[in-house]
Amino acid sequence: MRSLLAIQDAIRLKPTRVLEVAAGGGGLAASLTKVGCSVVVNDLLEEQITGAIKEYCTGDTIKVVGGNMFDLSPIQLCKFDLVIACEVIEHVAHPEDLLNHLKKFLKPEGRILLTTPNGAHFRNNLPTYSEISDFDELESYQFKPDADGHLFLFTPQELSKLAETVGLQIEQISVWGTPMLSGHFGFRFMAGRFLTRAAYKTELLVQHMRSSKRERLCVALSAILRLP
Repeated sequence: MRSLLAIQDAIRLKPTRVLEVAAGGGGLAASLTKVGCSVVVNDLLEEQITGAIKEYCTGDTIKVVGGNMFDLSPIQLCKFDLVIACEVIEHVAHPEDLLNHLKKFLKPEGRILLTTPNGAHFRNNLPTYSEISDFDELESYQFKPDADGHLFLFTPQELSKLAETVGLQIEQISVWGTPMLSGHFGFRFMAGRFLTRAAYKTELLVQHMRSSKRERLCVALSAILRLP
């Protein structure tokens, strides 16, 4: 679900050149290439992302640059209309440094598309960004994959404030994904047409709630940030 919404948001922005960091399986990049975007992907596991990209019919047109995303340079890759970082920021010890680094790759009025778990969700057991007192202590744990590598989570307010701190404007910030839709808390084992329909109806209902309630019920957070 997260990937589908990220693809939808990215296509709606109509970018020409796209950079995706920590690209994982490469599905998002392949989808954007199919609609005419020029895409560069980066991942710490170069061999893995290279193999994944080759599985797509548009794979030959996607440029792969392996290694740590902080080692990338706009001198090397030039500038982009859109930089995508899905499920990345919660794995990085210094998120402010990450946003400042990604900013370097943006063309004028370029955008950053982020997705991350929603720290305001009522079942979140991790500290949120504002509750961390020493980010340096997290450096030895950063860049680990999957949920085990989550250092902290962001609430919508924390992410908005951080973006403003580094000089980015908030174009869109939203929470989505009730447990029924996202499959959290055992719902992924409950299948069937009726439950699928109920999950989507529940999601629509929650999206019409006040933001304070919606933030407590939804597990995912996405944001589109742009240069002024």
